[in-house]
Amino acid sequence: MEQTQNYYIHKLQDGLSQKQRQNPNYSLRAYARDLGVHAATLSQVMKGSRPLPVKDSLSVVQKLLLPPKERTLFLESLYRSKTKLDAIKIDDNDERFMLDESHFKSIAEWEHYAVLTLFDIDGFKCSANEIAKRLGITLNRAQVVLDNLLHCQLLKMVEGEYLKTTGPLRTTEDVSNLALRNSHLETLEMGKNKLDEIDVMLRDFSAMTIAMDLEKLTEAKTIIREFRQKMTALLRNGKRTEVYQLAIQFYPLTKKQQ
Repeated sequence: MEQTQNYYIHKLQDGLSQKQRQNPNYSLRAYARDLGVHAATLSQVMKGSRPLPVKDSLSVVQKLLLPPKERTLFLESLYRSKTKLDAIKIDDNDERFMLDESHFKSIAEWEHYAVLTLFDIDGFKCSANEIAKRLGITLNRAQVVLDNLLHCQLLKMVEGEYLKTTGPLRTTEDVSNLALRNSHLETLEMGKNKLDEIDVMLRDFSAMTIAMDLEKLTEAKTIIREFRQKMTALLRNGKRTEVYQLAIQFYPLTKKQQ
């Protein structure tokens, strides 16, 4: 049961069953009330005819008093029932602007990418003050970042307003580049800090250790790149209010044998 996408439905059914063991008169309507879900919605969810609304998921697992392992499996099965990687389509016309080395040396620090991505936030009005406030950096640093982006022609000024000059950005793949390496190091350091700074419900850190055939390495990298594109396609829709950083780490733990 733990391996199926119906795990969360099973836990909801089990929760009702336990309540009814204690009180045979306990109804589905009472169960929905106690979980904070509309009765008709809960009925459909438990029949498998619709998924549990994501907005209700966190409060439901808390009210079910699930232990950590079952809580994780509950949410994972719910999310898998709603979002399947193969169902997300990458727009063939979504060409990303590839930065050359001269660009990247100038904007390798994380703030530059963050500022460019802030333009995708609904209602964002670009100014040094607003950037400093949203990213938690100094006003001087915000202005330096804006100046760098103007110098690289990734931003332009039109009638006193900052405008982006390109769409989404990308860098080279599998090419040694000192600025890119330093950027990755900075990303890793930021991730370490976010473990302490950001509430667990607002972040996701995970790792897995697997034995693999090196002949499949290229295929594995291709899947990771496709996943990044599909993640972008998934998150592009909806009301955009925050800027997130996605970092995927995939590296050997063993010394390569000759």
